[in-house]
Amino acid sequence: MDKIVEGKLDKPAKRKPRSETRGERVPPQGEGGFDVNWYPVCLSNDVRAGEVKGMDFLDGRVVVFRGENGVVTVMSAYCRHFGADLGVGGKVMGNELQCPYHHWRYGQDGACKHIPIGGAIPKNARQFVFPTIEKWGLIFAFNGLEPTYQLPEFPIPADKLMYRTFGTLKFKLDIGLQITNSVDFQHLIILHGLDIEKYPNVEFHENGMRQTGGMAWRDNMRGGGAKSVIEAQIVGSNFLVFGGDLAGINAYAVVVGTPITKEGCTYGYTIMAMPRFPESAGGAAATNTALGALERWSHALMVEDDQPIMDNISFRMDNVLHHDRYVAQMFRFLQNYPRAHPSAEYIRK
Repeated sequence: MDKIVEGKLDKPAKRKPRSETRGERVPPQGEGGFDVNWYPVCLSNDVRAGEVKGMDFLDGRVVVFRGENGVVTVMSAYCRHFGADLGVGGKVMGNELQCPYHHWRYGQDGACKHIPIGGAIPKNARQFVFPTIEKWGLIFAFNGLEPTYQLPEFPIPADKLMYRTFGTLKFKLDIGLQITNSVDFQHLIILHGLDIEKYPNVEFHENGMRQTGGMAWRDNMRGGGAKSVIEAQIVGSNFLVFGGDLAGINAYAVVVGTPITKEGCTYGYTIMAMPRFPESAGGAAATNTALGALERWSHALMVEDDQPIMDNISFRMDNVLHHDRYVAQMFRFLQNYPRAHPSAEYIRK
């Protein structure tokens, strides 16, 4: 109710019409830390036994090295002595990484093991070591002291599958916003030309999203009307996993990305997998051919259709329709997803 103050009508502050305000956004990665996720760092084949590779990662620099024991380590790049980049001239010595400057050596646990000039090793002479795992031909590092979830699995045992991993795709948009496309059914219909015959059940939980019941659709733009029935899930905030009957082929895929703030982009990787065809149906050669076809289909959707839009979008939750309800839920999920940066002091230059 309006109030009378000194004989005048005290009017409430005028609010801007909804149409004159911008919608909510998801804070960019690096603001308040980075999402607590498993992030792909590089391809496994990029780092063979006895090799070291320097990489930009999050908002800093890391090294990836593989010891003679075959174990891969991801750790901060700047030596705890004078800050030399261990990825530029560093050498793997057995299962340790030697700094190019004064030849301090660090073990796979990050601790300094040897100083050639002699003397006691300082107790703080230790690199930051990320929890590390290899899967699908990729090396992953976890942004946190301890992993809070496991990497997703395909529903078929790994020894029954053939897969192809390809990257690196560079996207200007954060991977979490990129994979909102999996619940943006308007976009699947309008942009990609999919004729959705059955919508899935969509449920969000603490560590992601799961679609159940199967989404049935026909690809009228590129697939000649072939029918597919798939289920999808989001794991963490940067993994999209989907699969099922893709145009008559039992196939699965993972899309995952890592923010690199130095370049203002996301490095994305895609894994396509399917059961190996029996020899009577062409065996490994036929499976590789089918995987190649799926790779081209995925590239068409993500790069040809999506990327020109996503690289230039100002992604905000503005005027939301009923059809956008799952995108809105994904926004809320991303806004509330935990962030951390325990390696900040070590990987920043």
